[in-house]
Amino acid sequence: MKVFCRSFLIIFSAVLFCACGRSDLIRLRMLAPVVETKKDHSILTDTKESSTPSYTNTSNGGSLYFLLKSIGLGYTTVTTKFEKTGTNLKETTTLKTNFYDLAFGLGENYSFMWGAGVLSGLEHERYLEYTDKGKDQLWVNSDPVGHSLFFMLAHHGFGFETLLGYRMNFIKTEFYDSNIPSHMGKSPAAGKDVSYEDTNISITTSQVQLGIGVTF
Repeated sequence: MKVFCRSFLIIFSAVLFCACGRSDLIRLRMLAPVVETKKDHSILTDTKESSTPSYTNTSNGGSLYFLLKSIGLGYTTVTTKFEKTGTNLKETTTLKTNFYDLAFGLGENYSFMWGAGVLSGLEHERYLEYTDKGKDQLWVNSDPVGHSLFFMLAHHGFGFETLLGYRMNFIKTEFYDSNIPSHMGKSPAAGKDVSYEDTNISITTSQVQLGIGVTF
């Protein structure tokens, strides 16, 4: 199976390279996330939960790229919100991420762009609401690390482009367990209403993006 997947990727890359060719245009591209991949990004476990919690993921923001022929630079800001709601516990998370991107492109009328980004800033807010115990904020380390990978397909006509892209963001940080509420404890923690496995946080977010571009 692995051999088949690798062979498919090699063939696909070769066909794409031959079909697109080198780009000689200057491009300005703007994209915004329209779909956030649904995942459970919570770090807390309700020890008294009797039903399966529900969760929602949403995102907004945008990416701006300037490509000079086949290479370009970009800047991306994405705000992602996660909400996990159970019978007793509600965990709400907001991530505000900024990335500096390096992009490569191939093609004229039909083009392909791919690249990577490095995390340049993160605001991470995580709140816990448990029955009648009120609302508590989990304080998160302000020195995170992260990177991103992305690719995009474009169709060009009459000086404008329509864009479809996909982006994955990888973020690592941690929260301070010295300031956690009294009803929380590491797992297993007897007598605690809420438990957690580790203070380290590893999050992977994914967005489908749509956008427009201008060529010169």
